[in-house]
Amino acid sequence: MKFIHCADVHLDTPLQGLAQYPGAPVDEIRNATRRAFEKVLDAALSERVDFLIIAGDLYDTGLKSFESALFFNKQMARLKDAGIEVYLVYGNHDAASKLIKQLRPPGNVHIFRATDPQTFSNAELRLAIHGQSFATPAITEDLCSKYPPPVSGFFNIGVLHTNLAGMSEHANYAPCSLDALRNKGYQYWALGHVHSRQILCNDPYIVYPGNIQGRHGKEQGEKSCELVNVSETGMISIETISTSVVPWFEVAIDASGCQTADEVYEKLRTRLEKVHAHDKQRVTALRLRLEGTTHAHAGLSRDPEQVRNEAISIANECGGGLFWVERVQQATSPVLNRDDLLKRDDPLGEVVRITATLRQDPAGLASWDAIAELQKKLPEEVAGGVEPVKIDVPTLSKAIEEAEGVLLSRLSALETL
Repeated sequence: MKFIHCADVHLDTPLQGLAQYPGAPVDEIRNATRRAFEKVLDAALSERVDFLIIAGDLYDTGLKSFESALFFNKQMARLKDAGIEVYLVYGNHDAASKLIKQLRPPGNVHIFRATDPQTFSNAELRLAIHGQSFATPAITEDLCSKYPPPVSGFFNIGVLHTNLAGMSEHANYAPCSLDALRNKGYQYWALGHVHSRQILCNDPYIVYPGNIQGRHGKEQGEKSCELVNVSETGMISIETISTSVVPWFEVAIDASGCQTADEVYEKLRTRLEKVHAHDKQRVTALRLRLEGTTHAHAGLSRDPEQVRNEAISIANECGGGLFWVERVQQATSPVLNRDDLLKRDDPLGEVVRITATLRQDPAGLASWDAIAELQKKLPEEVAGGVEPVKIDVPTLSKAIEEAEGVLLSRLSALETL
């Protein structure tokens, strides 16, 4: 048999604040999740798979209008015409309680109920698929513990939207352990919820395919679904199928050997020309990061707005109109001898001494009442969202380094006047 496993489709996901960025390819990104899902179905049809598994979060925020449901049903009809079955669990984003505007799907779509685990069987394929949808968004109980034993003589697949123990960067929904999945006796676990592709085990296969389209700058790289082949003897092979429509990438430029900002820009140009040569077909969202200890630091840090616009101009030139620069991070540092500076009785020496003291105890700095008060005063669009600003120890440590670099470069520049 042959099937495709995908998850975290997030149809019609919000733009995640992209409209605030000048020049953002809003139309391309607004439709990217639909186009990525169509690529999944195109692969299912071209590979003539027996069935498709969607392991949760088909929708992004439940169903508040019929548009997403109409699109989904139309795509399912394509598979129905080809005799391809679909097995779907709902996850935390599209839990049963959030599906306000529902439409009855085509008959080839099998949706796992939310009250308890359910098994769909196919005697011809000798297949048993077990799963359970989320009833509400915040499911904190271990759902897999109640999944039934494997059906003897069948190929058993568990479909589960879950956060495995130890994956702290994700909300802890339907938590379970890797050992619990291994010991269930199934041959394949089709997981969802984690947005990065991970094969956690190959005996049995326990797979997170990741989401099919990056939605913001933290979801970088090519996104994909899994094409799974099962031989007559039960041997499993997996092939990754790329589904990204608008991929997100971070491009880091090491400015260490550069003397001037112009040399850094030339390195950026060379790098972006290579990126464009690799893929000339898609709009690509870029985060550019200039880093390294360099003599060019003073020139780069003098006017961040100019650096951003120079980078955008180079990207427009190199990318043939397909590059969109979402962010430019200026993270270089000056070439300075801190030991010598510590001995100086002037503003440069004072800056180094103050930052050295702060660097020794960033946790103490984070506990200052003023820092806690500042965190409370952050506006919602800064404190919440996809990449919330948290004034914690890592943030303060990074801020100390950046502030020292800016102050030293500017004071050094004044000293040479």
